[in-house]
Amino acid sequence: MAEVDDDALPDNVTLLDCLPELDNLLNSHISRARWDGYSGDDMVEYIFERFGNAPDIDAPIETWIKKQLPKASVGIPGKQFQIDPRKTKYRKTQNARSSNFASIIRCNRVLMGGDKVGHFFQLGYRIYHRLNGRNPTFTREVIEDHSIAAWRAYKNYDLHHIPLIVNLGTNRIINRKLGLTSPPNFVQKDWNHQKEMGSFGIRVTGVYSPADIAANNAGAKFYAALAKLKSGKISLASYIDRSWNESVNCNKYSAPVGTQVWENLLLHRNWVLQMHTNSHDKKIFADCKMTKKSGTFDVALSRLGKPPEGTLSLSPTFRKTKQGLIEGITLKGSWSYKGETGRLSIDSTRECYIKGTWGTGSSDRNGGGCVLFM
Repeated sequence: MAEVDDDALPDNVTLLDCLPELDNLLNSHISRARWDGYSGDDMVEYIFERFGNAPDIDAPIETWIKKQLPKASVGIPGKQFQIDPRKTKYRKTQNARSSNFASIIRCNRVLMGGDKVGHFFQLGYRIYHRLNGRNPTFTREVIEDHSIAAWRAYKNYDLHHIPLIVNLGTNRIINRKLGLTSPPNFVQKDWNHQKEMGSFGIRVTGVYSPADIAANNAGAKFYAALAKLKSGKISLASYIDRSWNESVNCNKYSAPVGTQVWENLLLHRNWVLQMHTNSHDKKIFADCKMTKKSGTFDVALSRLGKPPEGTLSLSPTFRKTKQGLIEGITLKGSWSYKGETGRLSIDSTRECYIKGTWGTGSSDRNGGGCVLFM
């Protein structure tokens, strides 16, 4: 249940690819297990126990990444970077106070959080078994869900609900053990969504990560292949792709976290504005310095460190899912540059890319296209 900010890696920090270390670690355990006679689902259990079985928060592989991979710093290349959460897009949120912020790693050429490898081995295992009609982690999942519900009741001073929550969880476990209830039909997409809305996402951190889900699904495929593996080695390269990167496969957020994340992104990242005409002639290409005044973001436009030559005044609105999660931002407002004025309207497609149109007079679209990027 760690969070990460892939885009917060400083430009002057070099991360080397850690795929060789992870592959070597994995295959050494597979070889040892084979020597001891493990195969099939016994091999799956062996690897899960050593890589994915998380008695606390981090899966064993996440702890290994934090403790064993060489740390990168300014001028010293390494294979993980541990950033201060207060210097990320999560500053001023509950996640900035977390001691469990994930390391940033590069694996199979993909920049990601080390927590994704944990999801791969931990939740991939759960999906693998559910797809095969089994649910060996049922008790743990009940405890996860009901512990969080009890904690939320405590925080909201609903103390009288805590015994009810505990009793409900206990009864679910007992009834399943006695065979009085059976597992519901397993729908992988729905299960992943439930986890991100619940104990592995929104209810704990306020973050819904499609990149986590991508790692979960890849992990299930890995365990299926591992169960059939008779000899030879296996590589995580077959399962890791850009969908594990949260800058590509973007997060959704609870309202309190999402509004703060977007404020942090706009105020504390290096943005560039490009405006071009309908005939694709460049009109403005300028660095942006943003400040917030009431509910508006004021932007000074300058080039090469020179005094500002223009301004933007942008009002934000947040795009939300049916569940009320913030999935993007729309910025509308006015622009002025070297004596010209007009309006613009831009929508985020990623957290580092906001594009739309600009216009003159009262129009925000009769001039051409524009993009705010970092």
